Amino acid sequence: MGVEVLVPVAFFGTIIATVWLVSYFNGRKRLTIHETLRHAIDKGQALSPDLMDRMSMVTDPVRADLRRGVLFLAFGAAFGVLSALIGYEEAEALTPMLGVATFPIFLGIAYIGLWAFGRGKSEA
Repeated sequence: MGVEVLVPVAFFGTIIATVWLVSYFNGRKRLTIHETLRHAIDKGQALSPDLMDRMSMVTDPVRADLRRGVLFLAFGAAFGVLSALIGYEEAEALTPMLGVATFPIFLGIAYIGLWAFGRGKSEA
């Protein structure tokens, strides 16, 4: 198998593996919370509304949007700085790399916007 085939397969395989791992561990976290609640109910313990609120905050999508937004913004900014550093050596590489850096920046802005809109609805 040549390098021409191995590099793209490894690249896309890494992306697929990363998405799968994140999904897998998020599912495991939800399953653990569900099993803990079921075990408490089976033992006859009363579940207070405060406990239920704290357990639901573990997988709060509004809070997760803020975290994702900040991470995407940081990734985009880091890629922008990398493109500036590479631009000193290869001037023609600056524009395409800055173009690629805009994708995570706009994703970060979108997630922070979702967080802002979701936060307003949950407080109402």
